[in-house]
Amino acid sequence: MGEAFAFSLIKSGNNDVFVAEPDSERRQYLNLKLNVNISKKLDVYDQINELLPITDTIILCIKPQLFPEISKRLKGIIDQKKLVISILAGTKLNKICESLQIDNAVRAMPNTPGQIGKGISIWKSQKPLSANEENQVAKILECLGIAIKTDKEADIDKATAISGSGPGYLFLIMEIMEDIGIELGLSKEVVKKLVIETFVGSSILAKEKDKSFKELREEVTSPNGTTDSGIKEMMKNKLDLSIKSGIIKAHEKSIEISND
Repeated sequence: MGEAFAFSLIKSGNNDVFVAEPDSERRQYLNLKLNVNISKKLDVYDQINELLPITDTIILCIKPQLFPEISKRLKGIIDQKKLVISILAGTKLNKICESLQIDNAVRAMPNTPGQIGKGISIWKSQKPLSANEENQVAKILECLGIAIKTDKEADIDKATAISGSGPGYLFLIMEIMEDIGIELGLSKEVVKKLVIETFVGSSILAKEKDKSFKELREEVTSPNGTTDSGIKEMMKNKLDLSIKSGIIKAHEKSIEISND
């Protein structure tokens, strides 16, 4: 997601992006591929100390389990005037602010389609933002796709289980459909195109039609037809309960991380 942010911000124009990255090869790769600004210092904390003073907005794109150690090194050195945006799954705003000793921060949950500008993010700030800051947050997140502001931080944990993890669920279904198509005798090239375009077309149809998902499903499901037979078999095998339990488990994991 860090690379997606960097790419999208640069692509949108008029943004200078500075990246602190511990892996030297990846740092050079980002510099050459995306034309981001990097520090020549080897230690990532030396990089941070060099780059912090020349940035207006700080985006924390790290794994949540790394935050305790990193926050110790950043504690008390971030200017209160800077806008801090975190995409750490399950890491609450009060923990971010307390750990970094800052008054305010923004917590956001984007998803991987943001890599191509087709993602969706949900966000909330710890305290109210100025109009300029709110516009800045929206501008940054909209580089990845659609941005939704919420007044309830709990919504972010819920959205993590739906939209944050959602691409993983859908790619799993696509993977299964591809494997079965190959088993049925279709070539991998053909079945991959069939699966991709089915998902793309269905998504666009759902977006453009003023109909519920149920109505759209019923439109393609003729009584006693192939789709009807397939859906009945899937429901007999408790597809709905399997998806529900998976999403609930993802939500519980998000809450578990936030309580650590």
